[in-house]
Amino acid sequence: MRQAFVEKQVWLYSRSSENSNETRKPVITEHAAALYVNNEPWLTFICSPTDLEALALGFLYGENIITDLAEISSLKLEDSGSRIMVSLTHTSEKPAHFHRTSTGYALDSKLSPPLLPADSTLKPGNVLDIYRQFMDQQELHEHVGGFHSAGLSDGFSVPIMVEDLGRHNCVDKLTGLFLLQNRPFTPNLLLLSGRISSEMVFKTFALGIPLIVSRTSPTALAIDTAWEAGITLIGYLRGAQFEVYSHPERLQG
Repeated sequence: MRQAFVEKQVWLYSRSSENSNETRKPVITEHAAALYVNNEPWLTFICSPTDLEALALGFLYGENIITDLAEISSLKLEDSGSRIMVSLTHTSEKPAHFHRTSTGYALDSKLSPPLLPADSTLKPGNVLDIYRQFMDQQELHEHVGGFHSAGLSDGFSVPIMVEDLGRHNCVDKLTGLFLLQNRPFTPNLLLLSGRISSEMVFKTFALGIPLIVSRTSPTALAIDTAWEAGITLIGYLRGAQFEVYSHPERLQG
């Protein structure tokens, strides 16, 4: 399996220097992994070459192709991760369009269960502390730069965290790892490093998570979807402050 980054030769230029300095620098690896479902090619992920099984499972869960790991008959990687082969216990028609290929969902139907816990609340200071833990776990981004990340929190710590070159890949991998670990805790927050799209709100709702937190902005459709879903949407978390875009009643104290 390929690594998430490799070293490349670079030349550093600066206005104050008359000469360029040659050095080597780690850069992100871009990997293409084709997903096959019941031996039918569905799509090709452009991703970091890590947690590919989780990526496939999370994607299928997010697209409502599966609702449980029991629907997976077999899952294997072929050709050094260039093909992800998934066999289901049932037939499944390839969707005409995949939600993850765009920046968000169109709200053409009402959201359906799971219902989110109405009594789930957090103190604003706890949100800041948890997000700081999340940031401290971003090893690849700190080392190389350019990686997106996503984490699942139980409201106290961040037990599951992933990094990938794509925002959507991060959420799919996170979902897949959560399923593979047999849902080891009740997730209370989805933590993101990048822009919040409506697709991410839908995937958060599917996992029954009541809060989304990011250091950047949500889209207008993401905000509308979060209001409908009952999700508290937090963005622009910087230092000791953040902005709340929906359901502020969940933050107390």
